[in-house]
Amino acid sequence: MAGEPITLDAVDRKMIALLQKDGRITTQALARAVGVSDVTARRKLRRLLGEGVVQIVAGVDPFQIGYESPVIIGLKVDRARVDEIAEKLCRHPSIRYVGAATGSSDLIIEVVSASNHELAEFLLGYLSTIPGIYETETSLVLRIYKQSWDWGVRGVDGDGAGDGAGRRRSRSRQMVVDSPKRSRSKAARRG
Repeated sequence: MAGEPITLDAVDRKMIALLQKDGRITTQALARAVGVSDVTARRKLRRLLGEGVVQIVAGVDPFQIGYESPVIIGLKVDRARVDEIAEKLCRHPSIRYVGAATGSSDLIIEVVSASNHELAEFLLGYLSTIPGIYETETSLVLRIYKQSWDWGVRGVDGDGAGDGAGRRRSRSRQMVVDSPKRSRSKAARRG
C-alpha cells in the first residue's frame, strides 16, 4: 500500500527525529532546534501530520489498560488480493498494525483484545468473513519487553541508527518516503 513519494528536506528529517524523542515538544522548541522560524516549523509540522508521515500519539502498554490478549497474526492470503485485504483489515478498530511481509506470511497484523473470548470472536468471526485469507498463525504476546518508536531518521547527522552507515551516501539532501495516508486517498479516488 505504498503511496506517492513525499520529499523530506533536512529540516523535516530533523523535526521528525526530535518528535521521535519527545512527541510533546513545542513548535517553538522545534523551530529553535532546527534553526527555522516558528511559522516555518508550524507549517512543516502541519504538512508532516497531514501527509501521514508523522503521528503524535501516546504509546501504551496494552496490559496496563486492560487488554489481556494482544496478538501478532501472520496471514497467508491470495496475493492478487493483498492490497484489498490489507485495506479491509486497516478499517477494523482492534487492529493496530497491518504490514505486507516476506517469509511464511503475506500480511502481518497486530491485534489487541480485552480477553481470549474477544480474540476468538475476532479470529473465528471477523477474519473468516474476509475472502482471500487462506491461513492464519496467531502468536499471543505474553509480555512486552520493548516497544519503541525512536529508531532514528535516515540522513540526520549524528544518528547512527538512521545515517546509512556502511552504505554509499546519496548526494541528494532530500529523502523520499511513502505515505500510507496518500495511498488510502488515492485508492478511494479509484474506488
